[in-house]
Amino acid sequence: MKSLHPASVILLGLAYLLAASTRTETPLLMLGGVSTAIAIVFSRAHLTRILRRSRWLLLTMLLLFGWMTPGTALPGLPGATQEGLLLAAESIARLLTAIATVSVLLAILPPATLVSGMRSLLAPLAGLGGFRDRLAVRLMLTLEAVEATHFAHPPASATATSLRLPVVPIGLADHIAALCSAGLMAYAVLA
Repeated sequence: MKSLHPASVILLGLAYLLAASTRTETPLLMLGGVSTAIAIVFSRAHLTRILRRSRWLLLTMLLLFGWMTPGTALPGLPGATQEGLLLAAESIARLLTAIATVSVLLAILPPATLVSGMRSLLAPLAGLGGFRDRLAVRLMLTLEAVEATHFAHPPASATATSLRLPVVPIGLADHIAALCSAGLMAYAVLA
């Protein structure tokens, strides 16, 4: 992944999320499980941290969909419905896919590289009076503050006067990644 431009990696992640979120039932549940397994292998620390922060959202989705959706009652679970639990499983699979994708992106891309990729993707908005630059600075400061609270050390930007983002050239692999992203997005829309 080091040969890819950070914008290409982010774009692939977004395309995967779009393609996965348009699936239903068995394919969606399989994608949620595979995405979570991949995240466990490649970014266990990020995945664990995000899941710990999202546990109440996941539980709320299970309870609201599983027990508040009208449908066929299940004899072993009072108040739960078959349709509600299926909706809950699909919603949780979508959220797990998103969490797993974000955790892998966070593991692959260091904060400065992630911000550089986001800034590159926002290049069409460059004419809005420095909007993408201000967004990049705010995102970098936020990521540094989060890292500082996680590792209990002061953020480096507290004394820094400028933000330096890595510049990565665009190569053949990035063009291939763009075609793959376009293919995933077309699949999501057409399938």
